[in-house]
Amino acid sequence: MFSSKLPYPEFDSEGKLICQICGKSFLVLSPKHLIKHNITFEDYTKRFPNAPISSQEFNARTKFGKNKDLFVEQQKKESIPPEPEIEELDIEFIMKKELETNPIKVAKNRILDYLKVHFTNVKSDYLIRQFGSDNRLKFEFITDFCDPILKVVFQFPDTFWHNKDLLLDPNKKLKLESYGWKVYEIPTNNPTNEIMDKIILNSE
Repeated sequence: MFSSKLPYPEFDSEGKLICQICGKSFLVLSPKHLIKHNITFEDYTKRFPNAPISSQEFNARTKFGKNKDLFVEQQKKESIPPEPEIEELDIEFIMKKELETNPIKVAKNRILDYLKVHFTNVKSDYLIRQFGSDNRLKFEFITDFCDPILKVVFQFPDTFWHNKDLLLDPNKKLKLESYGWKVYEIPTNNPTNEIMDKIILNSE
């Protein structure tokens, strides 16, 4: 029987998961990497049942993040060790397939392209963790889009699913603003460039 205590932290400082066998960091823990340790994905999860198999970023960007069946199927396809530089699943392929079947992803990419013209550091599905002066976590929110350098948040409350956290915390906007974040809310289910121009660029 294995101990519930993990030999390494679950995630590194960049939010990537850490392999509990060798301590290396990955976006996802792929079967190709586990081949190097002569262990199957199923045996790894039995040995470390509490260890994550994908990073928070990967979970946020694709529905496959916590689907262990995907990793098991990938394990069955692997018969030879990978090249030294190839240790992760084909992330770009998964993202492309997700995009082709998910209209929300299409909308997000279109909005992201628009925002990057004006805010070069903008990121999609950005997690804000705000700590107070006592180093205690005050709140954490997943934003639709965020420029963490300029501390600007872009919310689309009628468009994307994770805005349901507004129902859990209706003071989300006030909390962000109290810690110096500028929050733009675009209240439409069809955020065209013209609407975003009017709200974002002409707001001040």
